Amino acid sequence: MILGEQSNVAYIDFVPGENAETLIEKYNDRLTGLDTSKGVLFLVDTWGGSPFNAASRIAIDKENYEVVTGVNIPMLAETFMARDDEPSFAELVAVAVETGREGVKALKAPDVKSDKPETQPAAPVPTAKAPAVALGPNDHMKIGLARIDDRLIHGQVATRWTKETNVNRIIVVSDEVAADKMRKTLLTQVAPPGVTAHVVDVEKAIRVYNNPKYANDRVMLLFTNPTDVVRLVEGGVDIKSVNIGGMAFRQGKTQVNNAVSIDEKDIEAFNKLNARGIELEVRKVSSDSRLKMMDLISKLNK
Repeated sequence: MILGEQSNVAYIDFVPGENAETLIEKYNDRLTGLDTSKGVLFLVDTWGGSPFNAASRIAIDKENYEVVTGVNIPMLAETFMARDDEPSFAELVAVAVETGREGVKALKAPDVKSDKPETQPAAPVPTAKAPAVALGPNDHMKIGLARIDDRLIHGQVATRWTKETNVNRIIVVSDEVAADKMRKTLLTQVAPPGVTAHVVDVEKAIRVYNNPKYANDRVMLLFTNPTDVVRLVEGGVDIKSVNIGGMAFRQGKTQVNNAVSIDEKDIEAFNKLNARGIELEVRKVSSDSRLKMMDLISKLNK
């Protein structure tokens, strides 16, 4: 409406129940219909959100692929108009970043420069060996939240759950993700200020939990599925409650609400956790009403 129809441009939507894997499929589908010979510029909403995480996994190892966050109307308009002058890819990225920043203003408040320090890369979790002596109840890290969310670190986790649970570390617990160097690197870069992010496999997570060196840490444990939670609990990690925030629909799964889909393997794992007396509550964000996971499972059999 402002600039008229634009060529070689595409967009995707993002709906509840989808995750980064779904978005990657959508991105790649759109890219097949575009001329990408001069590069690809993704304009997305927030740093660390699912659209950003998915775009980053596509762009990270490709030349002239870039992701810019904070998309707004001035950024879109100036970037589209700049293409008429045939800038280099680097120049186009600069236009998007600069005009996006300049387009954020308040009517009355004066422009101010942020005095917040830049977020430093997350420090790696040192090799943790289980101690030979028995640990007391205060010798383990404190678990502020254990959450199943196959989007892992994204906007809701970074901006709301970390503040409300007052954690200083986010630990992604997944054998699969820990083995994916690119995905692991991206996840450690999207933690909010003041919080470090780590990606470890299940066995290492158990060792870290049993290392008194981390007794003063308050952590958020993130999982992609309930089976990994069972493995951690069976390994001795004391989890009293699990929040289920998002399990995307895919073939073979049944949707139990707009954010959670499960299969028989998931049901088996949830039954094991429930048998141990662990609370299983479903909420995307803390302000949502709590739903009991076992009630949702029971309804599938009716």
